[in-house]
Parts: sequence; structure tokens; C-alpha cells
Amino acid sequence: MVQLNTIPIVKGTFPNNEKYFIKTSDNITQWDNHTSKFALTQIITVIFENNSDIFDALLYKKYLDDLGYEKVILEIPFMPYGQMDREMPDKIFTFKYFAQLINDAKFYKVLFCDPHSRVMEAAIERAHIRYGSLDGFNEYKLFYPDAGAASKYSEIYNKPYLYGQKKRNLETGEIIGYEVIAEQEDVRNRRILIRDDICMKGGTFKMAAKALNEMGAAQVDLYISHLMPQSKEFFENREQYGIKNIYTLNTLGLDWVPDEMIMPY
Repeated sequence: MVQLNTIPIVKGTFPNNEKYFIKTSDNITQWDNHTSKFALTQIITVIFENNSDIFDALLYKKYLDDLGYEKVILEIPFMPYGQMDREMPDKIFTFKYFAQLINDAKFYKVLFCDPHSRVMEAAIERAHIRYGSLDGFNEYKLFYPDAGAASKYSEIYNKPYLYGQKKRNLETGEIIGYEVIAEQEDVRNRRILIRDDICMKGGTFKMAAKALNEMGAAQVDLYISHLMPQSKEFFENREQYGIKNIYTLNTLGLDWVPDEMIMPY
């Protein structure tokens, strides 16, 4: 879904599936009441559903350029293509080229939440990154589900934490268990908050919650920036996996996430 100043853009398709867009002034801010001047700043928001949203946003940016708007902000809470953020022998470095498309559009700012890696932040020009606050979680012990999350979030939050790691068969690479890198007294009778950026189907979090509960945690909650659509089963059955609550920035606007579990960004 693509919005201009919080209002969805109006579009349709011709019989051959080419798109058209309706000219409308309803969602273009013409006048800034705070400064009593012509408003030069417009905000295009992308709640990512598929690649079509990216095309629509870039096309609309060109339209606003033609209208003379000098400061067009792209707000894209979930920045896609972050899973392919490095060179690999058999795959295209997708994020590199995606970032070039965004940069070529010359947005005034690009606002997004909790990138998967530092590569994403570095590749996007005029990037402004938002992370969910930990306000309200002071009674919890912070837990990162792997060393990568610990390295990333320890710099962001600067709070004491515990972390865990998957145990693998060194010959086959098969995951054979999960280990919490902490003493039992660090976990026993404590409320634990698992913090990470993305959840697909929740496999790692199931293992982490099981291990933490076995060590005597009083309660295990999860705080995820980006819940993916395929995580619905995990979200709805979280308690059977030992997780009381799942909090999220809900950057994809999933309608099955209760309002009380959506955190501000």
C-alpha cells in the first residue's frame, strides 16, 4: 500500500494490466498552517506488500517532482531486500541495486525501521533509522537470540543483556539444540524480553523460549520489529511455545496484530 500524506493514492489498471493514477489534490499538502507558507514537504509512505508498491512510490515521486515539491520524504517502515545484503556466489546482490533505485529518486529523507544489517543503512542515502523504544520494559531482562542480534542491539540500547545460540552438528550443519549463554540464576524467576528484528515462522524464538522457560524464567515475552505474514500461526499460538506476549512495530500493517501489542516507532 502506498500513501501520500497518510491518504492512499488512487490507482487502477487498464485491461492489459498497465496502471493509471488519478490526479487528486486531496492528499497533497498545499499549505503549511504552521509556517503560513506553501508546503514543500510531502511524505510518501510504503507499507510494503509487494514489488508493485515500490514502482508506485517511485512513479509518484516523479509526479511530485514535476509539481515542484522539493522535499519529498519516503517513509518505508519495512525496507525490503535486506536478506540479500551481500555478495554471494549464486545470487545477485539484490539490495545493492534496490538501494540504487531509491537513491536515484533523490528523496529528501528515507525513513525506515530496524534494518537487517548495517549494509542497508550505509547503502541508502539520507537514511534516517528508527528503532522501537524499550520504555516500559524496565522490569525485564533483555535477551538476544543469537550473537548477531547481541552485537547489533547492544550498541543501540546500551543495556545489560543475555544471549543464546543454536547448537549445530559440526559435520552436517544440522541444528540439534539451543543454548542460553548465562547462568541459571540470571534467568530464574525473571521476566525475559527476547528482542530481534524479523520473524518469519518463529523457529529460533520457539527454541529460545523453551530453553529460557526450562531455566526457570517467570515469563518470556518477544519484541519483534518486523512480523512477516507467515508468522501468523506462531503469533496466534505463542503461549503453547512458552511466549506470553509478542510486541511488534507491525511495519507491514498486519490486521491480525492487536493494537495493544503494537509499539510506536
